[in-house]
Amino acid sequence: MNRYPLDEAAMFQDLRGLLQIVSTNRNCGPVTEDAPLGEGVRQALEYVLARAQEMGFRTKMLDGYSAWIEAGAGEKLVAVLCHVDTVPVEQEGWRANPYDATLLDGMVYGRGICDDKGPTILSLYALKALVDAGKLQDKRVRLIVGGDEESGEWICMQRYRQTEEIPCCAFSPDGFYPATYAEKGVFHVTVSRELDSSVTPMTLEGGKTYNIVPAQATAVVNGKTYEAQGKAAHASQPELGVNATRELCKQLAANGVEHPFVQLMEMADPAGWGIDFSDEPSGKLTLNPAISLVTPQRAEVKCDLRVPVTFTPDQVVSAINQKVGPLGFTAVCDFVLQSLYVPKDSSLVQTLQQVYRDCTGRTDEPISVGGGTYARTFENAVAFGPLLPGEENTNHKTNERWSYENMLLTYQIIANVLERL
Repeated sequence: MNRYPLDEAAMFQDLRGLLQIVSTNRNCGPVTEDAPLGEGVRQALEYVLARAQEMGFRTKMLDGYSAWIEAGAGEKLVAVLCHVDTVPVEQEGWRANPYDATLLDGMVYGRGICDDKGPTILSLYALKALVDAGKLQDKRVRLIVGGDEESGEWICMQRYRQTEEIPCCAFSPDGFYPATYAEKGVFHVTVSRELDSSVTPMTLEGGKTYNIVPAQATAVVNGKTYEAQGKAAHASQPELGVNATRELCKQLAANGVEHPFVQLMEMADPAGWGIDFSDEPSGKLTLNPAISLVTPQRAEVKCDLRVPVTFTPDQVVSAINQKVGPLGFTAVCDFVLQSLYVPKDSSLVQTLQQVYRDCTGRTDEPISVGGGTYARTFENAVAFGPLLPGEENTNHKTNERWSYENMLLTYQIIANVLERL
């Protein structure tokens, strides 16, 4: 392991500047031709490019969707895949300003500190360290920075692929250590039905984002208002949260409310919907009933599913329809992000694993996850870092935070990986 010097004060100043830009995905100011993802995303991309230009790197903005930063010379291109958009800040209870980088008790607080503004800045400084050390005279490294990761649609990466060079290999510091050799497919499925006068009129709202377990839900039925509080969590690990919509429907059922949507939510888990699938490379399917809306005329829930790599959308939707059909509901798949699978014995995974062992002294084996990262954008790419095994994952939550010590470790890991690749 090589130890690369870091100007911590400059790094932290740039980190603060990026976190101070509100770049909430799809909700960060006016949408224009130059800022198709919102003015905040455009500003965040420009901020990172400005820092890179000050360091002497080549840069390119791609129509406000994404951007790249490059250093070095050579035929082959190695890439780091990052993003500067974030999920919303919806809940009270922050220990510090969520739109800043605040160091408290060894932890840095702020929306995006770990997902993924922090790793973006660390990758930029790791690139600078390699250039300063003369390590990129015969190789090129490119940071590909997106602005539409959190929606799951990844328009930013689609834009990149339209005109830009494809790297020979890449990794995304937007997950966990060690190397993530498999990522489940991400399916968005809407389950809905029309309602008529034979059904008790009810209005219900719960959740706003596919990839977050809803923390609040409200219903009005028979002139009475019902509310439920849950616990937010990332959709890739819904078991770490409490789904407020399901809790609300339990409350409605306990109060004698009979409604098809209440029945649907009571069975809204993988077993209840007939999709308790699993496979050896990637594990079990998970289900997040994310965005619910009920009116007197219609009931629907938009769901985020993380699906094992060997299962198809048709298999999943067919199984759901067999279970929800008797309640009058129909499931339709609206979006598919295909799974990722790079064999454990590949050169990419083995290189990442060796650097991880050298930098941490740990011998953890490669992992599979339910989260989706930009690594799926390219054929020979995986997620790698920044969270260590056992480190609390506060991404998408109130008080998102990251150990400063582990931030510095990730800087060293990224620099060493880029040198080796």
